[in-house]
Amino acid sequence: MDSTTNIDLAASAIRRSARWLRSALRALEDERWDDVVYSSQMAVEQASKAVLIALGIEYPREHDVSAVFKRISRIENVPEWFSSIVPELADNISELAELRGLAGYGYEKGLDADYFKGYAPKAYEMAVKHYEACAKFLSEVYGIDVKK
Repeated sequence: MDSTTNIDLAASAIRRSARWLRSALRALEDERWDDVVYSSQMAVEQASKAVLIALGIEYPREHDVSAVFKRISRIENVPEWFSSIVPELADNISELAELRGLAGYGYEKGLDADYFKGYAPKAYEMAVKHYEACAKFLSEVYGIDVKK
């Protein structure tokens, strides 16, 4: 895979992340708490994978890519501001990935959307910060226009 392809793919992934983030906001406004958590997780996952793709780092085809994401802090030419928050971002990935299944299929365990009422705003804020950091990184380092 050449770097142009990686950058194009990363741009698509970060834009997809932005759409998931908009879905999370709509769910928050509609008080669909489980959907907030699910959509927030997907926004975080897509933003994280966008960064990994841009850097040419292979990742497992699963929701929790936190272990691979942690490697970013050891890469040269990654801005210090981003390297310094990689542990926090990796924690976001892991935390939300762990809750994704419950948010999507909690009804199988007798849970309803209200189960996530207290957590949903935190999940959304986590996703916003995560997205913004990844989008800033991709814009600064690779010139990706995240607004397209």
